[in-house]
Amino acid sequence: MGEKNPRWALGLLVALGWMGAHRYYLGRYASAVAQLALTALCAAAWMWGGGAARFAPYLLGPILFWLIRDGFWLFDYFREEESMDSRLSAFAQSQLDEQELVPAGKAQADAAPVLATVAQAPFAAAPPDDPPSKPATDPQTDKKALAIQMAQKHIGDALARRDVRTAHAEADTLIKYLVQRSRKPQNDPHLAMAYLLQGMTFYQTGPLDAALKKLQMGVHLGAAFAELAQPVQQAQLILQRLRSPQMASAAAATPVLQPGQYPLLIQSQDWAQALALCEQTIALRRAGQDGDVPDLARHHLHAMEIAQHLGDKDSQRVHGQALLALAAPEGAAVSEPMRRQALERLGDLCQSEEDHQAATAHYAQALALVNVRSSGGNAAAQALALCALLQRMARSHAALGETALALQCWQRLALYLDSFDRLDQQGQRMPDPEAVSGMLADYAAFAIRHQPARVKPLVQQALRIQQRSCRGYSLAAARAYEVFADFLAAHGQTDARSSYLKKALLLVQICDPDNSAHLQQLKTAIREAA
Repeated sequence: MGEKNPRWALGLLVALGWMGAHRYYLGRYASAVAQLALTALCAAAWMWGGGAARFAPYLLGPILFWLIRDGFWLFDYFREEESMDSRLSAFAQSQLDEQELVPAGKAQADAAPVLATVAQAPFAAAPPDDPPSKPATDPQTDKKALAIQMAQKHIGDALARRDVRTAHAEADTLIKYLVQRSRKPQNDPHLAMAYLLQGMTFYQTGPLDAALKKLQMGVHLGAAFAELAQPVQQAQLILQRLRSPQMASAAAATPVLQPGQYPLLIQSQDWAQALALCEQTIALRRAGQDGDVPDLARHHLHAMEIAQHLGDKDSQRVHGQALLALAAPEGAAVSEPMRRQALERLGDLCQSEEDHQAATAHYAQALALVNVRSSGGNAAAQALALCALLQRMARSHAALGETALALQCWQRLALYLDSFDRLDQQGQRMPDPEAVSGMLADYAAFAIRHQPARVKPLVQQALRIQQRSCRGYSLAAARAYEVFADFLAAHGQTDARSSYLKKALLLVQICDPDNSAHLQQLKTAIREAA
């Protein structure tokens, strides 16, 4: 369809909307013809006169209602388009930064754990980047393919964090975006792929009835496209399991997977068997003594993630320590990103067990592996990783009552965040505005008790970053408003606190409408402040 101009669409609606011109412009040919036919019928009845003219007003009402509704529809259409464009631009740049960060030969093995690609793994073998029905240079086709890649990445990250709501929201956003921009859904492989991805997401997170419906729709739409043969086949296998629990139990009783294929069990959410097969893979690698230390370390990192999903803290700790033991000899071929991830996960494990002293030690070791003297996107990614570690360390020190050390971590982190902000003001891209704003809001929350004078500047800085990156419509902005509301409450300014809580509530309703617990918490706080 090409890029569409919102001013042209609105102008056509105002001037020639009764002819369906704005819908023709956006490629909605069927509904445009319906609008034109309804208008022609109304005009014919009016001009015919006599008894027929009495029916013209009854046709005019639906026409006017339809045009008014189209005004709101155009607003939502282009707002979603603009939002998706900004997200796709940030995602594309982040992919370039990751390519600079990880050597080409590593294929993300060192820096991207397997659970981060759970949602995309079933479909990664046949992405519809070049559908035969359209040339690869079509900008809309390129945007759809990039939107699918972004959704796969974000859903995988959300599932790794056990954030089911975010995973569902990402899948829903992708479907809405592609449905709105697919002139003929039955001829769009990207929409078929999106339904398959959404069905797989539901299958991994529990709503099996919804998974059955979405996978059926994806298989129905995707069967016509050769490039989707593999994901369609995998979806059909899952549908067989969903339709016949006996078949699923029989298949589980006769496993055919070989060591090293445990990601297939992760796809079906069979975490216990996946961990067993991953550990079997590690044992075979050790017995073979093939000297592939990076590959063995990678399996240990995967085992840590699977164990985290199972809540098996002992296995997490065992595999984390084994990975660090592989990296201990001088000159070991275990990459720094893998070692850092293992240390971060061990620190998070200690944090969850309230062993803050051990958590701080792990985070300090991980900090020593961050190289902020790199160049280009690599330096930005490393600096952001350092900031995340400083944030963790500050929380650990605060939990231990070591306020001075926590303050040092926050102040050091603030220096990096200020440098990101200055680059952003100069027109250079900030690595992750949402994360940067969230760190500033967390620092402001800490400063309420220990540095009250810093709270307002930190909140204002977080909101400025969000205003530049996404016009202030984000959960990071909502978090900043909540923190400032807590600051006002600490100073007895109840009326002003209620105002900022309402702003936070509005942003959560827009950006995370499915988070009923957060919404209810904000509504309760607003009632108490009133």
